[in-house]
Amino acid sequence: MKNSTGKRSAAAFKLKPTMAFAGQATAGAFWALAATGAAYAQAAPSPAPAASATAPASEPGAVTPMVGGKAPPGEQQVVVTGIRRGIEAAISVKKNSDQIVEAISAEDIGKLPDTTVAESLAHLPGVTAQRDRNGVATNVNIRGLSADFNGYLLNGREQTSTGDSRTVDLSVYPAELLAGATVYKTSDASVVTAGLAGTIDNKLVDPLAFPDRVIAVSGQKGHPSIGLKPHGDNNRESITYIDQFADRKIGLAIGFVRSDGSSTQLGVTSWASTNINAHAAGDESSTCVAPTCQTGTNLPFGGGMGFDSEKYTDKRTGTAAILEFRPNDRFKTELDIYHAQINTDTHHTTIKAPLPGDVYDATVDSATKQITSGTYHLGANPGGLIDYTENVFDDDTLQSLGWRSDLKINDTWRASLDVNQNKARRIERDIEAYAGITQADDVSFTLPVGGVVPHLSVLAPTSYTSPGTIVIRDQSGWSGITGVPQDGYDKGPTTIDKLSAVRLDFTHDLAGNSWFSDLQFGANWSERSKNRTAVEALIVADTPDGTGTIPFPSGSYVVPNVGGTGLDLLSFNPTADLWPGARLQQKFNNDILSKSWNVTENVTTGYGKLDIDSQVGQIPVRGNVGLQVVYTNQHSQGFRANAGPDVTLTNPAAGLSTAGTRYTDYLPSLNLVGDLGNGNTLRFGASEQIARPDMTDLRNSYAVGGDTTNNIETSSSGNPYLKPFKAKALDLSYEKYFANRAYFAGAVFFKKLDTYITQQSAIVDLQSAAAAVGQTSIPVGFKNGWIGPYTEAVNGHGGNVKGIELSASLPFNLLTRYADGFGTSLSYSNTTSSIRQPNVIGLNPTQTIPGTGGTIGLPGLSHINEKIELYFEKWGFSAFVSDTYRSAYIGPVANTTVGGYPTLINIASQKWISAQMGYEFQSGWLKGLGFRVEGNNLNKPKYTEYKADHTVNQQNETGASIDLRVSYKL
Repeated sequence: MKNSTGKRSAAAFKLKPTMAFAGQATAGAFWALAATGAAYAQAAPSPAPAASATAPASEPGAVTPMVGGKAPPGEQQVVVTGIRRGIEAAISVKKNSDQIVEAISAEDIGKLPDTTVAESLAHLPGVTAQRDRNGVATNVNIRGLSADFNGYLLNGREQTSTGDSRTVDLSVYPAELLAGATVYKTSDASVVTAGLAGTIDNKLVDPLAFPDRVIAVSGQKGHPSIGLKPHGDNNRESITYIDQFADRKIGLAIGFVRSDGSSTQLGVTSWASTNINAHAAGDESSTCVAPTCQTGTNLPFGGGMGFDSEKYTDKRTGTAAILEFRPNDRFKTELDIYHAQINTDTHHTTIKAPLPGDVYDATVDSATKQITSGTYHLGANPGGLIDYTENVFDDDTLQSLGWRSDLKINDTWRASLDVNQNKARRIERDIEAYAGITQADDVSFTLPVGGVVPHLSVLAPTSYTSPGTIVIRDQSGWSGITGVPQDGYDKGPTTIDKLSAVRLDFTHDLAGNSWFSDLQFGANWSERSKNRTAVEALIVADTPDGTGTIPFPSGSYVVPNVGGTGLDLLSFNPTADLWPGARLQQKFNNDILSKSWNVTENVTTGYGKLDIDSQVGQIPVRGNVGLQVVYTNQHSQGFRANAGPDVTLTNPAAGLSTAGTRYTDYLPSLNLVGDLGNGNTLRFGASEQIARPDMTDLRNSYAVGGDTTNNIETSSSGNPYLKPFKAKALDLSYEKYFANRAYFAGAVFFKKLDTYITQQSAIVDLQSAAAAVGQTSIPVGFKNGWIGPYTEAVNGHGGNVKGIELSASLPFNLLTRYADGFGTSLSYSNTTSSIRQPNVIGLNPTQTIPGTGGTIGLPGLSHINEKIELYFEKWGFSAFVSDTYRSAYIGPVANTTVGGYPTLINIASQKWISAQMGYEFQSGWLKGLGFRVEGNNLNKPKYTEYKADHTVNQQNETGASIDLRVSYKL
């Protein structure tokens, strides 16, 4: 920052610490400390290499940074507490950054009713939560774009993921273990592995930024799934220790959080829609003849019923430790470690049945032609009612280790070295068991007009709850292999994602230059390898040929009112060790083989950046201009197999093969910030951006098989030659600030996608490809010979994404002193895209795309996102309510098709209401003790998925969640 003479002041230099010092969330609000309310404010960072940034000089109304826990000489320390502290710190970050950013401080994370950073980030303008079926925010979308387009950093370092893609599950980061987070919406040359939509950088703490030792503990007790029976339970504890030693040359911070909880929900799954014949009472004919039978009637579950009771348990531990050594003002070194262990278990008890097309004793609503009551005559086997039990286990481990050192070489040169490793591992098992009675049965139902879940009754209800009459068996013939039963199914991958990186940076102070304040350059070298191993097997009876029935194991229990239908079912908890009387029979097909692969990337990124600090006419201008050069060497290993048209019990793969490519991307960036005076700021950004392909799309798996439905030869593969999504981006933002207390901002953005990635099915001659994997003849009855569809991921071209963002934050005491303590935060975004892709709703990557399916928009994009938040804080009391809306979008979900691929599905619009009330003692011997009641999903939202034909695929009701938190800071 320059003074009126055009020369930089000495204070400006003092407020530019070395690269590792700035950008750290500072005192008083770290991990569970956020709950206590006391916090020391910090300066706003700009993006910078690795863990930190160069802080801008202070300006009127800005919060002054602290160095070593003390205010700089000549500056008065500013102390702000509570929710307003978090808001003002976030405004300071936004105001002082050279980019368009949004930020949360640790005070935000502790004060909002959130337990993961994903939920806290969702309160930011232009950032929307992507929730799973359990109502948990697992990730965020920036500016309406898919989470796959985000960049994910921890202390500036790229993070690995437990899933199939690069998308990091943000629910694995407990809010108590983070000091803050910044979302960069525009590019900066010094931020490597950035995203096309934006980049999320989560921050750990700088222990030497705290003035004193801090010990904090917190405990939380909650009840999720309120409104459902039974509701769940949740317990959470955390402890934090921060201290300084050796005359403040050594700093140490250690935090631990543990949580375990359970929740329940009811779900509805539709098999398909179909025309139904409604037979009136007394008409038992197998044909439909008027007037005693009506055709063309409808029923929401007419194609097959699926009503589910789910119990979800979640156990997590997280640990973070930071050791910092700063012997003098010229050198600093820091070691940080983050470790998390997550174990989840989702248990389903579900009523399933493939239903015939005739309903007897039917009553039909004349206006809607919906059947409101009736009876289905079900067969014995297959075709009977299925007592379906499923257990899905996830065992996730995350480890992050980083060592960073910063050296001030002389008055104008600084250097930093960062060495880091990151590993994520997921072991997932999905175990199913199917049970039924041995005799035919009738299922009767009643359903009001417009209803979704019927009330069900059967002829002999005790038959479905007694282990003497219901057994596990091949209830529906799902094995796909003639003569081989399927009494259940066992599947699930083990995924290991490893990353090693080294980064070296230099910064040179360009004292005396009239345009540029600093030159920054450096390089990052990384190697990332993701391995996915999938094994799937039939569960059969422990007999030589697998036939026969399997009894329910001891410890089985009755689940009442399954799916809200009123019907009770016998259930148990399947485990990876199975149960007496059951064994595994491994099976193979193209779909299964293509899910085992390895992808390795060696990426070298070099960059250079000039920080702009100048004046155009009477307008002070700051910002940066830079260039990234990214060289990528990628390759993949996968199976190449001839599985034929049928499922098989022997592995048809000839072995693993390797393929890949190399390429270089040049990514320029420009950021300009004009100070128009009186709190008015105009920002402009221009850049080229990339987002790397999904790992599943990069797999070198190839299979030739057959489509027995259409009697044609087919093939599918991944594509290890894919190039990244690439876009040219323009951003323009106007912002009006009232010191650091309030602001209004309006932004427009435009991204022209030069390349994107989509699935494509092309009709080709498959003979040579089939010969390569050992297939020499066409199956009998196949038409078109060797000509058939070949499905793979490809780079598409053209299209754009554009939108507007409006946001504001206002404490009401700016309007009137009578409203002191009250305030609001508002945001609205509207995003559209011209991109149209083939309709792959519900399809996994090995399935042929039908030519009649039409097109879909850009996955992950929500057109409208809205938030309104109101708060009160005064005299130690605090209250908060938030209302968030996200319009319908196309999102990735797991296990919508056989094989468990993440597939795309239509997801209905969603709205969530959350709230908080609390009190913290301000003085006396209870000072530092705080109580808070938090509520999430208070409107009991429903999560609804729709198929390509817009019929309901699944609907879950999550219930509300209420938590009581107690915290104390010593």
